[in-house]
Amino acid sequence: MHNVYQPRRDVMKTAQSTATRKWPAVHGLATYNFVPPTAEVSRLHQHISSLESRLKQQASLIATLAERANHDSLTGLLNRRGMEIALSAAITNYKRYGHNGALLMLDLNHFKSVNDIYGHAAGDALLRHVANGLRETTRSTDALCRLGGDEFMVFLMEASLPHALLMARRLRTWLEANPCTYEGTKLCPHISVGIAQVSEAPAMPGLVELADMRMYRFKQAIKSVR
Repeated sequence: MHNVYQPRRDVMKTAQSTATRKWPAVHGLATYNFVPPTAEVSRLHQHISSLESRLKQQASLIATLAERANHDSLTGLLNRRGMEIALSAAITNYKRYGHNGALLMLDLNHFKSVNDIYGHAAGDALLRHVANGLRETTRSTDALCRLGGDEFMVFLMEASLPHALLMARRLRTWLEANPCTYEGTKLCPHISVGIAQVSEAPAMPGLVELADMRMYRFKQAIKSVR
């Protein structure tokens, strides 16, 4: 990348040197033939500076659009597309180096009741609260995702099953200790969790389906107890 921009940098340096009457050699250019500062040189300098500024703005816009394409606008977590990219990389890492990991599928119990009783704004606040809980109870290397609705997904890098179970308990404890407060009402979310390790299903569809199936069984077990 440095070499690509070097000609532009040479022109910038030459224009600046000419404009200030300081004429050092620039990558072998014969500076002794340059004329004194002129309006043309000043305009060239301004044009190049303006072009550089526009290029930086475009690069920033592209980075922002790429960020939005892979993230959920409500919670700031990865969206489905972003999580698929993270899972694909994790599965490749497992196949090449044997580094295992754990996928957690999470679903909020009775989330529809929150929307029905308190409104969708309360539901959105609760989803953001759960997202914050995930950030508080995971590592920076883990991938956090909101699939849509009240479903979340977490991929724990290089995690054993005991580690995954510990993380799930930690999240439940955090949610119990830190209820979501919306307009004076405390909302205490309860979650159902399904866990699958990469070693059990080293392909994306199978891994997601296994975690989802176990989460569903967990949810059904809770209903049968009640």
